[in-house]
Amino acid sequence: MEISTLLATIGLTKNESAVYLDLLQYGTQTVSSIARTSKIHRPAIYMALPTLKEKGLISERRVGKLIHYSAEPPDRLRALLVPIHEDLDNLIPQLSKMQNNKTPLVRRLDGKKGVHAVYEDIVNTLKKGDVFYRYSSENRKDLQRVGLPEDYEERRDKMQLERLVITNPEYTASREPKLEESLKVVPKEFLPFDYHVSQIIYGDKIAFIDYSQPIATIIENPVLAQFQRDIFKMLFRRL
Repeated sequence: MEISTLLATIGLTKNESAVYLDLLQYGTQTVSSIARTSKIHRPAIYMALPTLKEKGLISERRVGKLIHYSAEPPDRLRALLVPIHEDLDNLIPQLSKMQNNKTPLVRRLDGKKGVHAVYEDIVNTLKKGDVFYRYSSENRKDLQRVGLPEDYEERRDKMQLERLVITNPEYTASREPKLEESLKVVPKEFLPFDYHVSQIIYGDKIAFIDYSQPIATIIENPVLAQFQRDIFKMLFRRL
């Protein structure tokens, strides 16, 4: 991205960008000097200077009858992003509410990327220290064929997400014990419990993954999610 385009995205006009870049390149100058080196007309420079000063990007000092202008360090540009981030923090919940009102509560995600999208959604939906619940009836070949997003486990562990898992012996044997993961194996009368699918309950969502396709479905509904979570907890305590 060009410098002028990038500066425009953080709120600088074309003339403000040109004046600021000119002062960075040529150092302290008067308006006459800026007009000569930047090829910008003086009225445009006079309009740009107060705004640049207000944004903390230039400073001025009087020497005799002339005012000399200097560019502040480029790090000051970061400060212009603060109000943008604050506005986004306030806007995103409103936009999300609009989307939730119009977007279907059921999403179908095809292929390996679709399965990976479920795991991405888990770390994007949950907060640090949250818990999610998983029925795992897949086998080792399923896991190897589809895999996980490249940085999923690192992000998951960094968030200290706790996992409660009801699974089959093969899945248990293929996993190294981890502090945040508690595994329960289904009773022998239901073995091998190998249906090539898994169900994950997280936040207000339930995800179903069919590894034989592969295909994934996410249902977003707080009541259904709580219903499935209660059933999981009840079964987990019994095992």
